[in-house]
Amino acid sequence: MAGEPELLPPMLTVMTYNVGAGLAAPLRLVEVLRQSGADIIGLQELAPEQGEAIADLLSGDYPHQVLHATGIPGKGLISRFPVREPALLELHPGRPDLQVLVAAPAGELTVIVAHPPPPRIGRNRIRQAALANQQISGIAVVATRGQPAVLLTDFNRVGWQAAYRQLRQSGLIDAFGTAGRGTGFTLPTRLSHLAYRGHPLGELPLPPLLRVDYVWHTTHFRALASWIGDNAGSDHLPVLAELLRVDGPQGHRVLG
Repeated sequence: MAGEPELLPPMLTVMTYNVGAGLAAPLRLVEVLRQSGADIIGLQELAPEQGEAIADLLSGDYPHQVLHATGIPGKGLISRFPVREPALLELHPGRPDLQVLVAAPAGELTVIVAHPPPPRIGRNRIRQAALANQQISGIAVVATRGQPAVLLTDFNRVGWQAAYRQLRQSGLIDAFGTAGRGTGFTLPTRLSHLAYRGHPLGELPLPPLLRVDYVWHTTHFRALASWIGDNAGSDHLPVLAELLRVDGPQGHRVLG
């Protein structure tokens, strides 16, 4: 009937992006985030200058922000929807992950922004592997406590590794794995170790060869689509996913 509020499907778009501890130039990063169309964005390796630009220039588009801009261990979450109870998860020494409750229109959800370290080589590799495995196990536990949850992560692992199977066996669903097209490669788009040093070869664009960045979700959602986002200058590419909430009402009403 005329004048009744419109019934919209309970969907949201989420994005994960490792912004390269400053490799993504702040102004370019702000523009890519603004144009992404995402409702909720999780950021890894957030540097201070990137965090300042996001806070100064994106408060209108994303009024709800939790930013811990500390470089390689830095995390951030920006959202169109209200957030509450932000917490740092101390699951790995010096690399806290971020957990936030987001009040989306279709219902509250837990969002975790995580960044386990890559596998190491050298004499400390066994200890480092144990710490990383402990972190990944902790992330899986937090994300699968029964509440609707989305995990936004530079996972530093590919699909054939045990840690990837561990997340799948915990009940989490890889959005790109179920709803994406193509390879989903996100790393590397440039040689970060040279870029940090200002070496000219650090500016050379590279075709990504690894899929290490993921949107994971619980069974409260179904991924309708997942895709690779635009390059803001990091050595990673972002991953986005459109998620349909399937555990609650079939829609939410918006007053016209």
